[in-house]
Amino acid sequence: MLINYPDFFKFVFSHSPVYGVAVNKLIIFDFDGTLADTRTDIGRAVNSVRTSYGLPEFPMDKIVGYVGGGRTQLMEKSLHDQPEKDITEACNRFTEYYVRNLVVDTRLYDGVSETIKALWSKGYFLAVLSNKPGDMCRKITAFFGLNQYLITTLGGGDVSTVKPEPEGFYEVLRVAREKGFNGKKENTWMVGDHHTDLQLALNVGINSIFCKFGFGSRLEMNPDFEIERFNEIKSIII
Repeated sequence: MLINYPDFFKFVFSHSPVYGVAVNKLIIFDFDGTLADTRTDIGRAVNSVRTSYGLPEFPMDKIVGYVGGGRTQLMEKSLHDQPEKDITEACNRFTEYYVRNLVVDTRLYDGVSETIKALWSKGYFLAVLSNKPGDMCRKITAFFGLNQYLITTLGGGDVSTVKPEPEGFYEVLRVAREKGFNGKKENTWMVGDHHTDLQLALNVGINSIFCKFGFGSRLEMNPDFEIERFNEIKSIII
């Protein structure tokens, strides 16, 4: 693997207390609707499950309204018109199709790669915390070359609960502290496009940034900041 040495040494220096640089920011990103536009690939996977039960396909805009609460909730909502269903089996059918088609039309939002690299080069700790199954998240972040900038990527199934429950956040925080983060809440951010992200931030007392360009909903939640383009994060955090 080729290393970009200026970037490499910038990261080493910024993450080393020997050089007197205070590493004090932890930024946690949701995935679907925040880092990546996954709507079409998720929608196809949902409709593959619906047709397997003999149900008509749903339009994509209906399906994306169900995204954000994890795979089980997605299947429950997407099959609400199928009274006799086994949710575990439905989840298995969804997974079987989706893992074969993770990155057909999925793309990163404009500015994601550049912004992630800019935050990383400042010495900030970056992580993904999603309700999407963790193995799927990690495959997609690897595909787009993001893993080298992330201290961890957690999703559904990696811990026993999903957002807005705080368990996933505290696991991310544990990893960050092992790597030198000082753990102050005022220097910790949750970035997402869904009310579960905002509720999590409120539950654990950290800053929140709502991504208006995503496909989630904030409901009645009030984020600390809102952004219309991903690269606006830099003006808030850096």
